[in-house]
Amino acid sequence: MQNEQTLLADQSPEETVKKPRPTLALFCQEPFRVFFPTGLFLGVVGVLLWVLYYAGITTLYPGISHARLMIEGFVVCFIIGFLGTAGPRLMTAPHFSRAELFILLTCDLLAAGFHLGGANRAGDVLFVLCLAFFIIFLGRRLILRQDSPPPNFVLVGLSLISGLIGAALLAVFENQAYSIPYRVGLAFLEQGLPLLAIIGVAPFMLPLLLNLSVLDDLTRARKFSRIWLAQALMAASIGLAIEASFVIEALGLTTVGSWLRVAALLLYVGAQMPRTGRSFLGNCVRFGLGAIVLGYAVEAVWPQLRIGALHVVFITGFAFVIFTVATRVILGHSGNGHLFRRRLPFHIVVATLLTLAMFSRFTADLAPRARAIHLVAAAVLWLIAALVWGIRLLPGVTIVEAEGE
Repeated sequence: MQNEQTLLADQSPEETVKKPRPTLALFCQEPFRVFFPTGLFLGVVGVLLWVLYYAGITTLYPGISHARLMIEGFVVCFIIGFLGTAGPRLMTAPHFSRAELFILLTCDLLAAGFHLGGANRAGDVLFVLCLAFFIIFLGRRLILRQDSPPPNFVLVGLSLISGLIGAALLAVFENQAYSIPYRVGLAFLEQGLPLLAIIGVAPFMLPLLLNLSVLDDLTRARKFSRIWLAQALMAASIGLAIEASFVIEALGLTTVGSWLRVAALLLYVGAQMPRTGRSFLGNCVRFGLGAIVLGYAVEAVWPQLRIGALHVVFITGFAFVIFTVATRVILGHSGNGHLFRRRLPFHIVVATLLTLAMFSRFTADLAPRARAIHLVAAAVLWLIAALVWGIRLLPGVTIVEAEGE
């Protein structure tokens, strides 16, 4: 409060009058301040659908709407918030404009609204537009860059393309749910998009969280160096192998596709993830990555448990890594960087609740008679975890880091 009063006292009357303008500009410079709260809201709505359905409040089975809101809403809002903030800074390129921010937010919210109403084709078409615009906006900054993005971010590009192709296939083949194109589209959207984004960002985030040195020489130049290109090619090969695994599964070769994906993930994680260094949030990211590999391994060994195994990936993998990275972003941009390496009790609560939610969802397919109870329990635990995280951290999106902190 004292800092706030000091800042206000230093302002001239003209600056005080113009105070709303920097706020809008700040949202463009740091889109996470808009998209993280939006993503959390859409995720809560997507999970709440199960509670409302089994409580008899809604009659529309939420399977598709839940999945779309979690990926196209929850996951993608956090991706846009992170990349929209970090991307231009890493490339030393112009930040997003108000019009660009408005287009992305509008398209994604409209897509979520259509999915919520059961109009999934319309929702997928709008989501395709959202991702297409986002790719174009990032592409402009790549052209205008003064520095290069981290080489592993090529996986982030593949992630966005995967989501775009996946949503487009789902929109075209909506009435052919068992066709190969529909199954490929489903895997590209629901798995390829979040998976490739997370493993693309992880090698960049983990050294920051562990206070390890990074190869600035690879990014502190506009021209891609040979080392940059070699690392980008390696990452792209892993990404394409993972995408190929989804196609192979859709063609009926489930075992081959599953083990190809596990092998690609193990190779990439083993080669790219730092083994030294310890920090609380760094270990949380490691836990989430381990859950992703474990879930896919369970799917490969016991294909009959596929849905439960994928929720190991979704809940303790994708969701937990997203919450962890978002925690680092919000703390870092609200003047609380000193908390990066401390144990955060609220985050331990979030991890515990998500783990319990994962076990409950996994058990649902093993106990058909109690399936509804386990689904509702998993949903409630996820919702509590999201609320704990949101209550503790979302106020930080309104706090601007003081200059010099």
